[in-house]
Amino acid sequence: WQKQCLSNSGLLNGENMIISLPTGAGKTLIAEVLMIHEAIVRNRSCILMVPYVAIVQEKVHSLCIFEESLPLLVEEYAANKGRLPPIKRRNKSSLYVATIEKANMLINSLIEQGRIGELGIVVVDELHMLGEGSRGAIIEQALTKFMHRGSGQIVGMSATLANINEVAQFLHATVFSTDFRPVQLVERVKINSTLFRVYAGGTLIPEVELGENRFARKDPDGLVSLLQDVIPKRSAIIFCPTKQSCENVCRLLTHLVPRALRDLHQKERQASVAALMEEVDGKLCTTIQKGILAGVAFHHSGLTADERQIIESAFQDGIIRILCSTSTLAAGVNLPARRVIIKSPLVGREPLSRAQYLQMIGRAGRAGYDDRGDAVTIVHPGYEEAKFREMLMGPLMECKSGLSDRSLLSAFLLDLISLKIANAIEHFDSVISSTLFGMQNDDAASIVEECVSDLLNKRMICCSAGGTYSVTSLGDAAFTANIPPIAALAINKSLLNNLSMGIVLSSHFHLIFTIIPFDIVVDVDWNVFYDEYRSLSISEQKLLGTMGVQEKDLVKCFVERPKLEAGKAAVRLYIAFMMRHIWDEEPLWSVAERFHVARGWLQGALQSTCSQASSITRFSEKVPQLWPLKHLLPDLVKRLRDCCQQELIPLLAIDGVKRGRARQLYDCGYKTVGAVATADPNALVSMVEHLSRRQARAIVNSAQMIIRDQVAEKIEEIEQMGACVPQFLSELMNRE
Repeated sequence: WQKQCLSNSGLLNGENMIISLPTGAGKTLIAEVLMIHEAIVRNRSCILMVPYVAIVQEKVHSLCIFEESLPLLVEEYAANKGRLPPIKRRNKSSLYVATIEKANMLINSLIEQGRIGELGIVVVDELHMLGEGSRGAIIEQALTKFMHRGSGQIVGMSATLANINEVAQFLHATVFSTDFRPVQLVERVKINSTLFRVYAGGTLIPEVELGENRFARKDPDGLVSLLQDVIPKRSAIIFCPTKQSCENVCRLLTHLVPRALRDLHQKERQASVAALMEEVDGKLCTTIQKGILAGVAFHHSGLTADERQIIESAFQDGIIRILCSTSTLAAGVNLPARRVIIKSPLVGREPLSRAQYLQMIGRAGRAGYDDRGDAVTIVHPGYEEAKFREMLMGPLMECKSGLSDRSLLSAFLLDLISLKIANAIEHFDSVISSTLFGMQNDDAASIVEECVSDLLNKRMICCSAGGTYSVTSLGDAAFTANIPPIAALAINKSLLNNLSMGIVLSSHFHLIFTIIPFDIVVDVDWNVFYDEYRSLSISEQKLLGTMGVQEKDLVKCFVERPKLEAGKAAVRLYIAFMMRHIWDEEPLWSVAERFHVARGWLQGALQSTCSQASSITRFSEKVPQLWPLKHLLPDLVKRLRDCCQQELIPLLAIDGVKRGRARQLYDCGYKTVGAVATADPNALVSMVEHLSRRQARAIVNSAQMIIRDQVAEKIEEIEQMGACVPQFLSELMNRE
């Protein structure tokens, strides 16, 4: 089907297309061929928009091999990576691999700079996410802006949708669909001791009786019997409804897996355990340690990104054969297995949706390794069975615009005004009517007028006597920082209140509290909270008092122990206490233990805090009253993100290098990014303990990309000063 698709004359001539296909059908090849074709033949840059940071990193790693032989550069836009505006490359095109949010910011930046013409194609992975709330709204905004200001092509990779023709109309695209899968997928359902085969339309036909469950007391769901014909030769993923369930299943299978699996790859498993030990300074939980040694592991958001990456690599290499995971893995990195078992048709407490089910079973079958894949869903009779049958026989999922949320529509209108795409009511109506939202809402025009009125009331925009709209300094700040208008108001008020009482410079705690996001949810341990509060200096306690955090209120909370919502001053203060310990170079695992939170959650909170600080820095550049933050926050963010000994900070810019790995590299003589960039991956493997070849290659590639970008930035600076770089360098060499 790839050959048929790539032979399509419309696609090759730059027409927009939606490619509708099941998971595992080989869509990656199409995306890569189209982007490389655009970069080489038309000499234009490309964006590959993917949903998650982990997928960005996976794609960057797989695409960077093309840099050696083709005139293109692969650039990562995720988390804190990716310069805005992007570096203007001299002789090469760029393949920007970006998360949804970063892709939107990148398109905004290119439009602002008058460089959107450099972009030849935008490839959207998981296009069906258009219908998934706020993130879908960002995809819709980004593509609409590109269609109105760009001159390139849009190619979307989508699951089958009930209203795919409506989405195609929005994108002015044709639809190429196929149900081809390189590996046959067999769907089954286990109800009591009977295995049913799932046929087209959701019909269930009894196939086989499993017989007696020997481990019924410990394993009532019969997981061992479902694994016995797969393990140890092949691999399996077990999707569990909760994080706790993942760990429980991992613990159970660690004791019940056959000796044939336990005895495999012991040396490699010991190395994986050692690598994880380094990440957590020796504080690895016994469940995961014993599990890996038996060929079993769990995978969920409670682990840090680096812990998950080590486990993913071990699973890909066959060192781990059974992976117990939450549903997030289904939409994450590419980890196929021979068999997928869905332990319960629930995600948390909610019934499994059709989209989630298709993503999970899509992991079954590994092209090039398996001749087929199979998926088994364990369903209990009664309510569970009824809901599951309803889902199987129900209609295809439908894509509904996320811009129906008025706060998101207001943010989009602010973008349109800031980028000068539209500046009058009739212009807004014209643009909005071309969106998926406009097609799905007959009253879109009146909703737009209400949103414009709301932006005027919030003083984000102003209107001239002639009816032309423009952004105010506050609106410009919200746009520049990529903060929704309603959040921008809250942030502006909070920052002005904080600064009006002065900044406590005796420590960094006041600034840390200032940058804590308003949307992080956490259960407060009031005993820990009170101890942390008492450890603050008198000046810090007084300052918090002026901001509404009084000691008498904390004592009341200590007695009553209320559950607090995200954004409350006490919740933000509690998170600030965690960040203070990280600032003081306390290991992540230790801080997580102190505050009774998961390491993965804490890492996510740290990343959100650093992102918020970067946004506030950009925000303060546009609001004169916030000038102190513009100067103070950049260094604070860098230090908070890279909290460790100063000599290791440069090495932490390299992907896959955290504090422990940075210390190893430094002690082995690789003290700079440049030294790592010129290293032989095989030499790194031999010198650095517990480093695989895969990791070594990724580290060297990342270091090379950093050096490349630093050189390009310097060249750009020289050219902006009016010098011709080749002539300038020649004259400089002659002087020497």
